[in-house]
Amino acid sequence: MRRLVWVLLAVLLLGGQAAAEEILVQIRDPRGDDRGAGGLVYPSHEVFVPGLFDLLKFQVSVDQQFVFFDFQFAALTNPFRAPEGYFHQRLELYITTGVNPGPSEIQVGRHRLQTSPAAGWDLRLSAAPFGESKLYVWRGSDQEPEVYSRGVTSLALSDGKTVRLQVDKTLMPDPSSAWGYYVLVGAFDGLAQDLWRDAGQGPWQVGGEGVPIFDLLAPRFGSGNQKTQLSRGVLVPVYGGKPAHWYWLGGGAAVAAVLCFLLWRWLRGT
Repeated sequence: MRRLVWVLLAVLLLGGQAAAEEILVQIRDPRGDDRGAGGLVYPSHEVFVPGLFDLLKFQVSVDQQFVFFDFQFAALTNPFRAPEGYFHQRLELYITTGVNPGPSEIQVGRHRLQTSPAAGWDLRLSAAPFGESKLYVWRGSDQEPEVYSRGVTSLALSDGKTVRLQVDKTLMPDPSSAWGYYVLVGAFDGLAQDLWRDAGQGPWQVGGEGVPIFDLLAPRFGSGNQKTQLSRGVLVPVYGGKPAHWYWLGGGAAVAAVLCFLLWRWLRGT
């Protein structure tokens, strides 16, 4: 009985922790589309295992102190022991808040792409290992974006598949359902321009052809599919509604009721 009580208590605590993070956006990405516009090939070195750049899910959540941006992949490894717990992924997240559309240019290493018309970005988040994650805030056409590194961190979550970008809420506006997201997935290279691994010769360089963006948060089919966007060089933001997460409250209440009953019986010695 005592062991069961402790197990249920642990479940309740974990459920409470999950409920403390309010999920605002949750968007799935097709599996197996990590070839960019169709012609990209992973570097041939053995450390580049399949699935490293295959984005499966993007999620935005908040708690009282932070905004969290989660990127789930088919595979996640850390062969060179980066302190964040991941090594290979180089991520760019451009956000159009709909309040004050900013620049329409998106820079990836030496490559330039464009946003959709009237959907320029005013927030940019870069994720990379070894303390290279940053937040860029655009506040007006006559200014350069403000850059923040303190209060911006990235880390691998305990599921072994997800990279989390964590931003102090004081640095950016509260997320809104009106926000649109451009999510770009590439390979990290500490010596490359903008830390973005480019195409070239040798086992450490991206193979094939095309802009070295392995995956893009985009539908598999339709005019806004990944291949079309990357081939044209014009990206389309993805908008996500607020998913239902009331079940955390219901589940937590049920576990709490069972736990209270068991504690009552234990205290009575029955």
